[in-house]
Amino acid sequence: MTKLRMGVIGAGLWGTNHAHTFNVLPETELVAVCDIDEGRAQKMKESSGAAFALTDYEALVSRDDIDAVSVATPDFTHTPIILAALKANKHVLSEKPLATTVREAEKIVEAAAASRGKLMIDFHNRVNPILAQVRTMVQSGEIGVPRHGMARLSNTTFVPFEMLSWAAKSSALWFLGSHLVDVLRFILNDEVVRVYAVTRDGVLKAGGVDTRDFHLCILEFAGGAVVTMENSWILSPDNPSLVDFKLELVGDKGQIQADPTHNGGLRRMVEGGLRYSDYIGMTPTGETRIGGFVLESIGRFVDAVVRDAPLLADAMDGLANTKVLAAIEASAASGKAVDIA
Repeated sequence: MTKLRMGVIGAGLWGTNHAHTFNVLPETELVAVCDIDEGRAQKMKESSGAAFALTDYEALVSRDDIDAVSVATPDFTHTPIILAALKANKHVLSEKPLATTVREAEKIVEAAAASRGKLMIDFHNRVNPILAQVRTMVQSGEIGVPRHGMARLSNTTFVPFEMLSWAAKSSALWFLGSHLVDVLRFILNDEVVRVYAVTRDGVLKAGGVDTRDFHLCILEFAGGAVVTMENSWILSPDNPSLVDFKLELVGDKGQIQADPTHNGGLRRMVEGGLRYSDYIGMTPTGETRIGGFVLESIGRFVDAVVRDAPLLADAMDGLANTKVLAAIEASAASGKAVDIA
């Protein structure tokens, strides 16, 4: 069988997940990795077994021995890389968000339509077993017509202060809200038509990270549901998990409460407190299989290219997501509700 020849752009935490998946799946071959930091690119090459390590993404996407690329770089860097790859007719898997401005997202949609390559956005919570089940419950009518709800996806200060070197160039809204907006669109199978948002800063700036502390939003959906949404980067580092993820939906016949934050069945009392270990997102498997929804979503990209399976999320999903996030920023800046065309 001819293997799908892959290149991974971005040698950070998520790029490592991409490289691992493409090394394990029998349908793929990891040819090259790329990062602007040469040392990091070389380190990933050595750990992943890729044949080449590059520092220029244009050099990677122009290679004839690469069929597809994955983009695992910071939020605000995706657009030029995706455009270059699509122009070269490569298949593209991009981490979220698709882009950080509506115009950039529209350019990508246009480029995807003109390219022979497929474009998928890695909204991996679409295959999170908890959230996939919530979608099934809602779409089957278990709670009737969704009327209102709340959604929280926030991080402790560890993320902006220690985990992300580029946090000042992003925010909890773009880093986390991109996931949460997609989750809500996916579960409700509906579009956001109006937003109202409030934001504050000060805590992160005082610590040397010049970005917003949090965004609190009200999302109105076309079908009538209203959901309050929180994305914060200032949760206490004493939390047992650096992520706090909660979702509740109330319908006219019932309600659903979901807590995908942690895996409560496996707990550790170490490091001065309670810690949860993940056994859903990342699951050990055999040598030629991947496990857990984090890697499963990357595998869905391979399925889409190799087997012509449906894309987990396409360019239009990415554009819709960016439109909502941009509207939230506009609303927070103006103090007024913003309609989404």
